[in-house]
Amino acid sequence: MPSLSLPHICMLHLTPPDLVEVAAETGFQNVGVRLQPALPGEERFPMIGDTPIMRETLSRLADTGLGVLDIEVFRLQPGTSFAPFRPVFEAAARLGAGHLLTTGDIADEAEAIDLFGAACDVAAEFDLTVDLEFLPMLAIDSLAMAERIVAGAGRANGAIMIDTLHVHRGGETVDALRTADRRFIRYLQVCDATAPPPDHETMFHQARYDRRMPGEGVIPNADYLAALPAGLPISIEVPNSRLLAELGPLAFAKRARRATLDLLDGMAARTEG
Repeated sequence: MPSLSLPHICMLHLTPPDLVEVAAETGFQNVGVRLQPALPGEERFPMIGDTPIMRETLSRLADTGLGVLDIEVFRLQPGTSFAPFRPVFEAAARLGAGHLLTTGDIADEAEAIDLFGAACDVAAEFDLTVDLEFLPMLAIDSLAMAERIVAGAGRANGAIMIDTLHVHRGGETVDALRTADRRFIRYLQVCDATAPPPDHETMFHQARYDRRMPGEGVIPNADYLAALPAGLPISIEVPNSRLLAELGPLAFAKRARRATLDLLDGMAARTEG
C-alpha cells in the first residue's frame, strides 16, 4: 500500500506541528509542509532557523513517527534566483523532506530549462528533489512540456509531480501517463473534481478551495493511477474550504484518507478480478 500524505494546503490555518498531530491521529504516514507561501497574504509560519515552532514540529514528527513528504511551493518565473531560498531549503532538509514542489510560469522552454536546472543545483546541496508540477492555468501546462524541461535540465534530482486534477483538466491521456519517463515521477497528488470550469480563474479557485474527495467527482483516478508506477507516495490534495469548516480538521482528514483507501482497494479488487 502506498504511503499517504496530508498536505498543508488542505488546512493552511493549522501550524505545522498541529498539522502533524492531525495527520498522526487520522492514520497518515506523511505530511506536506508549506514553508513558502503560494499567494500574497498567505500566512507564513516562522519555520526558518531554530525557531520555537520549528523545534515543536520536529518534536511532534519524532513522537509520531511521521515523515515530511514535500515542501510547498515554489514557482519558476522569469528572472527568479533560487539562491536566496537556501534558508528555506535548509529548513526542508532539517524536517527530513524529500521533495520541493515547484510550478512554472515561463513560456520560453530554454529559459525554463536553465532556471529549473539552477533550482536543482541549489536543492541538491540539501539532498532534495525539485518536482515540477504542470498546471493548465500556467505557462508550463502539460506533461509533455514538463518532461522536456526536466529532461533538458539533465539533473539527477529533477522530477515531475503528477496531480490528477491537472491531468484531467489539461486533457492528458492515460497513454501519456503510461509512456512518461518513469525516472522522473517520484510521487503524485490525488483528488476529485466536478466537470471542468470554463475559465482559468475558476480553475484556480477550485484547485485551491473546492476540490472533491476521491470517488466524489468525475476524475478517472483509478485509470490514471494504474498507468503510473505502482507504490508511489500519494499526497491527498483535497482542499475544500466549505467542507473543512463543516467537518473540522480531524474529520476532514479521516474522510480524505478513507476515500483514498477506497480508491486503492477498488483498484486492487479490479486487478484481482
